[in-house]
Amino acid sequence: MKEHFRQSMAWLHTWASLVSGWLVFFIFGCGTATVFHLEITRWMQPERALAIPVAAAPRALMIEHALSYLEQHAAGAKRWDIFLPHEKHRHKQEMRPYLAVGWQSSMTGQIDLHPISGAVVAPADVRSTHGGKAFMALHSELHYVSPALGIRIAAAAALLALLGIVTGVIVHRRIFQDFFLFRPGRGQRSWLDAHNVMGVMGLPFFVMIIYSGLVYYNSETLPLPIAAIYGTAQGAHEQYHGELPNEPESSGSASRPQASVARMLEHAEQALGQGEVARIVIIRPEHGPLQVDLSRPYGSELPRYESPSNTLRFDGMTGAPMAFPEYGPGIRYRWLLLSLHDAWFADAWLLWIYLVLGLVGCAMTGSGLALWVIKRRQRHGSHASAHADITLVARLNVAVIAGLPAAMAAFFWANRLLPLNIAQRAQWEMHALFATWLWLAIYCVWRPEKRAWVEVLALGALAFGLLPLLNALTTDRHLGVTLPAGDWGLAGVDIGMALVGLLLGVLAWRLHRRWGCASALYAEQARDFTGGIAGQVTK
Repeated sequence: MKEHFRQSMAWLHTWASLVSGWLVFFIFGCGTATVFHLEITRWMQPERALAIPVAAAPRALMIEHALSYLEQHAAGAKRWDIFLPHEKHRHKQEMRPYLAVGWQSSMTGQIDLHPISGAVVAPADVRSTHGGKAFMALHSELHYVSPALGIRIAAAAALLALLGIVTGVIVHRRIFQDFFLFRPGRGQRSWLDAHNVMGVMGLPFFVMIIYSGLVYYNSETLPLPIAAIYGTAQGAHEQYHGELPNEPESSGSASRPQASVARMLEHAEQALGQGEVARIVIIRPEHGPLQVDLSRPYGSELPRYESPSNTLRFDGMTGAPMAFPEYGPGIRYRWLLLSLHDAWFADAWLLWIYLVLGLVGCAMTGSGLALWVIKRRQRHGSHASAHADITLVARLNVAVIAGLPAAMAAFFWANRLLPLNIAQRAQWEMHALFATWLWLAIYCVWRPEKRAWVEVLALGALAFGLLPLLNALTTDRHLGVTLPAGDWGLAGVDIGMALVGLLLGVLAWRLHRRWGCASALYAEQARDFTGGIAGQVTK
């Protein structure tokens, strides 16, 4: 009974993983790139200034500049936001060293002010690009389909991936023991060892990142509960999300508080820490006084929801402290998962761990896909070449596993080489990624499999390895500038691309050594060809 159950789980593990494998590899690959999406966006818009800290200004002075601007330009808005300079404003689409103000009304806006003078900082004239946000959308919404459909397809792949993880743990009875055992040069056994090692190494991370991704889009993946309560009319989802915090929406106009906001800041920093307050929100709820909320940068904590422990509320008229409501356990749990998924709270070292574990996830998925082919070829022996399904899966494995990195490199090349004034420039960058991937898929299907592995990996290595040089030839934001300036965000993207190129190059070189030089491959093909001709003549 037990053995029959394990065999059933093995079948389920194999086919659930195969059906979702290519899409899961794509999601993991693009999702891994989102770890440093802010830095990627800055790299893809080299017109932006270097991340050089702006001269510090008294926080009371910055608050006065912000309130004066909002009074003049956002009177009547439902909400005012003030963002003091802080290094952990990672949730913003760019890490600005300036003072920022925003407002919400029929016309929502946000601008930067110089912390000392209060003058408006003109936005940089940057090239059109999706930047790092492209990978955020790709790994959750896919492309060339509607976002809602893309989310549901990605969610189905995530469910199959979770099923593959659970059944994989059941099938491999000694999976945790085998984590410490790797036997190189043993064919299928070596591939299985590698698959097990990478699976166990990142198991908690894989479960967390996939499950939290499903929770992220719960209203799209589980629409029936919301539809049953809120209906299906336009705005039903907005009403659902608006009622989650259990707080009345702003119904009046925000205005300058009569009490001193600088004094509120002093009280808040006594509780949160000196220099920790970076976000000030001013609203006037229905049937209540003007409220001023002071908190750390949104997203810099785990979990990233406002609570009495990280947000202090004051009466805007008197300056007296006010009670801040606590979320229920359900929404607190949801925000915990979302915070873990996005990792906005993470410092640089933890972001690198996310990046490494994301690459391990790609390697685990890729090794599993390769293992499917190896097992069936060993099972069918010399007749494996006659099975079109095995050959097709093997060729598509090359297209997905080796082709995706090269296609992602094409996305960055397009950012540097496309004309700056071309219409729909950002979309053409995306077209470059998928056109390259499609061309490589066709190439891999018709090319001898071993040669396709070596050549496509080498192409990806060359494409990524030359990106820092291309950057130096086309912009003034290259390593010779960013490293002396101490802009490790921009420099890190160049260095990271070179390291990816090096990794792909090492893989291509090892496969080239393992399968013999190109001349041997040519000779093997020539022998097969001449043998076939001779056989026809004999007949």
